[in-house]
Amino acid sequence: MRLYQTRASARALALGLAAVWTAPALAQSSDDVIEVTSLRAETEAERQPARIDIITRADIELVGAVSLVEALESAPGLSVIQSGPAGSQTSVFLRGTNSKHVLALYDGLRLNDPSSANGAFDFGSDLLGDAGRIEIVRGPLSSLYGSHAIGGVINILPRRGEGPVRAYGEFGLGAFNTVRGLAGVSGGDEHGDFNLSIERMDSDGFNVTPERIAAAGSEDDGSTFITLSGAASRALSNVWRVEILARLRAAEVDFDTFSGGLSGFQRADDPDLRTESDQSLVAGGLVRDAGALSSRLRVAHIGSELDAFDAAGLTDTYDGDRTLIQLLNAWRPQAASGFLRPVISFGAELQREDITTDTAFNAPLSVTEDAAAIFVAGQAGLGERLDFSASLRLDDYEEFGGQATGHIGAVWRLGVADARVTASYGTAFKAPSLSERFASSNFVTPNPDLEPESSESWELGVEGALPVAGRARALLLGARVYRTEIDDLIENVFDFTTSKGINQNIDAAEIDGAEIFAEWFVNERVSLALDYAWTDAVNADTGARLLRRPTHIWTARAQWRPVERAALRLSWSAVADRRDVLYNDAGFFVTNNGRLDGYERVDVSGLYDLTDRVQAFASVRNAFDETYEEPAAFAAAPRATMIGLRLRR
Repeated sequence: MRLYQTRASARALALGLAAVWTAPALAQSSDDVIEVTSLRAETEAERQPARIDIITRADIELVGAVSLVEALESAPGLSVIQSGPAGSQTSVFLRGTNSKHVLALYDGLRLNDPSSANGAFDFGSDLLGDAGRIEIVRGPLSSLYGSHAIGGVINILPRRGEGPVRAYGEFGLGAFNTVRGLAGVSGGDEHGDFNLSIERMDSDGFNVTPERIAAAGSEDDGSTFITLSGAASRALSNVWRVEILARLRAAEVDFDTFSGGLSGFQRADDPDLRTESDQSLVAGGLVRDAGALSSRLRVAHIGSELDAFDAAGLTDTYDGDRTLIQLLNAWRPQAASGFLRPVISFGAELQREDITTDTAFNAPLSVTEDAAAIFVAGQAGLGERLDFSASLRLDDYEEFGGQATGHIGAVWRLGVADARVTASYGTAFKAPSLSERFASSNFVTPNPDLEPESSESWELGVEGALPVAGRARALLLGARVYRTEIDDLIENVFDFTTSKGINQNIDAAEIDGAEIFAEWFVNERVSLALDYAWTDAVNADTGARLLRRPTHIWTARAQWRPVERAALRLSWSAVADRRDVLYNDAGFFVTNNGRLDGYERVDVSGLYDLTDRVQAFASVRNAFDETYEEPAAFAAAPRATMIGLRLRR
């Protein structure tokens, strides 16, 4: 989909939703202690041994987050690396693992791009107008979701309709001549639900090449985004329900070159470079909910396309398609033999991935691969204080066969200070991408025999709540320690005798980490929070630190509701120095593992209810205009303000 095609796409999306929805519907639960990602069935987050962070719709609006990047930056301990203005390539590093080891989902559907070089998801181009909540689960989840979920899973759950049919929307103006608009309508009752939205943002951006570089120039790198989204369900009977989900996203983004300057080999400004990317997701399902057993059969297609252009025209194109068939079941039997609140989820998936690439440096590539998987997961309480969970999955790929992964965990509630101790162990894997196996050129030899990258992880944690000044649960405290070992990491090995490189399973990584948090609810209007993440991620063979993983990340926030109609949020983050590929002030490559300075950043946001439904909002990101780079040779955003009005549902 291109930007000029959105009018036709909007009409098609609206007609598709109208075919499903003929009456409003029952809303999904918005209780933020209920999560769906870590068991593939609704369950309380406090019963899970994993660390789960939930960003609700209210959080998104209070933070003033417009993009997925801005929302994830508000989550403690995540290393979010955006290479320039909105829309630029963005990687997320969870617990020291690579960005390709993070699985991105939309309503449980895999988003990672099969046509990208290593199968990673680009977090940089998604707006949040259609997001109801975001669930971040840290740690291995391949035993539920398969490939990529070594470091964790980020699941975007769409808005759902509830109550009478109402319109909602937002309009905002901000720095860099940014204009953003959102319009939507939703509703729901016991017969069904629907939500339909359209969102657009245009920004002139800023110069992605840092001022320190000699050939930085003065051209700003702008971007444009459009997102159309809809979700609907319709009750066919007391037991059966049909559902549809559709999302179309288009983005145009400017970027600068590493092949510029007087030498032709320097980091430099280039006004002629841009990318156009599209992502489409369409899914339809049939749900049966009969007593203790609920089942969901869903068919989905996710398409990704990225084209790169310079003044001479199209230079590179990457097309990836994924077709999925999922059968998911959740069984909640009656408690028996001392097991309380048991939940068993199980299912099967069929997947086909197709990629077509045509780039300036590689030979054209067109490859298809099929895969199948089955999984089972369970959770039950052994008495009131102890919960056990376990999951097992078998993936079978057409090219390299089977891959089994598992996970076990326990949560023990101590009975004092609402304390709980958690422990877990899990294995995970990341399948080699189609490009890693089959791409070829004058300088690249394909290696179809690559094996998956595999990992083992364990984690221990303790959390609790203490009374302060007579207020119960006023102070929340917690700490977690973990270790992850990754084997068979894929590295390109260059042979100087043949002048060709080949991908091989030769590297290993060892990652140790700790997370500590505290949150103090001072009173009904004020809360303070502090989080710290320590990460020691190294190459297991050489001892060299892994790139773009800061050893220390501190985050703090204060939220204040001075009156019932208003809310303010102040956040501070400090990211320690890390290793990266460095370029000097002339724009020339210096080293592939040098020290990149750390930085501190302060963000401020607030909102005020003008009426019961109309709300004013404002935000200032990087309030003290800190100059830093993430990654090296890419300028981070200077101070950026945004003000606007919101029509609430």
